[in-house]
Amino acid sequence: MKKSAITYVLAACGLAAALPQAAYALNAQQVVENIAANGLLAPYDLEKTGHYWQAQATTPDGKKAYVVVNDVDGQFTAVSKSDLGTRYPGAAQVMAHLRALGYAQIQEVEFDDGFWHVEVRPNRQAYKQELLLHPVTLEIVQPTQSTTVTAAHIVDVLQRAGYTRITDVSFDDGVWEAEATNAQKQRVDLKLDPDTATIISEKLDD
Repeated sequence: MKKSAITYVLAACGLAAALPQAAYALNAQQVVENIAANGLLAPYDLEKTGHYWQAQATTPDGKKAYVVVNDVDGQFTAVSKSDLGTRYPGAAQVMAHLRALGYAQIQEVEFDDGFWHVEVRPNRQAYKQELLLHPVTLEIVQPTQSTTVTAAHIVDVLQRAGYTRITDVSFDDGVWEAEATNAQKQRVDLKLDPDTATIISEKLDD
């Protein structure tokens, strides 16, 4: 069995003792140090998504690994693409998991930068949502939909602001996005605040 996919807990390498019991708050340097402590080399593309740090690194046998570190409980996971669908869940398992959660339409299942990226619709009438899922537990890491603002609310806000032909409403990279026709009959791309639904920007659709 291949050993290029590995899962560790930060407590095993000693960092947990230096952190508060109630919650973790890892900084980038601590994450890099623990990638090294867990046997991976040359980490790069380190960034944070929700309560997870993510990076890429190299296993001792020279293979690429995608690293995911939970900033809440300190769980450290490193996954190789070759283990998806065998040792760890693959696209079929991701789709089955989301169907079990009640998502009616599941599209564009893709593994990228350590997470499963999936476009879904709760039902045929709903607007699409993009979800990020943990590569091993399939936890929805970032339900790319605000907890207070829904796609229907975005449509209502834009209609009341005079926009028509509103399409492609989605939550992406921390903001709501939509295409619509403005009062000047121009097709525009819009970005809206994730919490207040106020329009952040409007630009002509290319």
